[in-house]
Amino acid sequence: MEDAELTAFAQLYDQHAKAVYNYACLLIRSIPDAEDVTQECFLALVRKPDAFDPARSQLRTWLLAVAHNQVNQRRRRAPASLLSDDERDAQPLPEDLLLSLERTETVRRALESLPSLQREALYLFEIEGLTLAETAQVLAIEPNAVKARLFRGRENMKRLLEPLRPALSWKGAAK
Repeated sequence: MEDAELTAFAQLYDQHAKAVYNYACLLIRSIPDAEDVTQECFLALVRKPDAFDPARSQLRTWLLAVAHNQVNQRRRRAPASLLSDDERDAQPLPEDLLLSLERTETVRRALESLPSLQREALYLFEIEGLTLAETAQVLAIEPNAVKARLFRGRENMKRLLEPLRPALSWKGAAK
């Protein structure tokens, strides 16, 4: 690579690596594996730059789709280590928000407790800010399937977070 190409690559990496890493962490719940997946995504871009078609998607969407595929490949090769409870507990997800706040921790736990299909859809759509079409592309499913996962995920989140709602005080309620 020439200097200009290295600079351009470094800028792309700076713009998108955190999103890829956080998504990989969400899926596999292992910091070292998430780091590996992130590296593999960017290596895929370097090795096969023609695999990314800007007419079909944005670069971030493409990288997240590559991360999704990398994680699925890792799960097929070593599902027990990727899904172990010990690993989940030993390496918590990195968060940009203050995890010390009780509500933030409760929301994080609620999101983690969702079925993986709902969790992935909510993360990509709500946290990464992907469109419905981009989320569908990353997950390799139809947009209507994304809508269904988002609906079920939101309903489950409402149910799980119900204890956080302040008690309603009704005027004239019996004492």
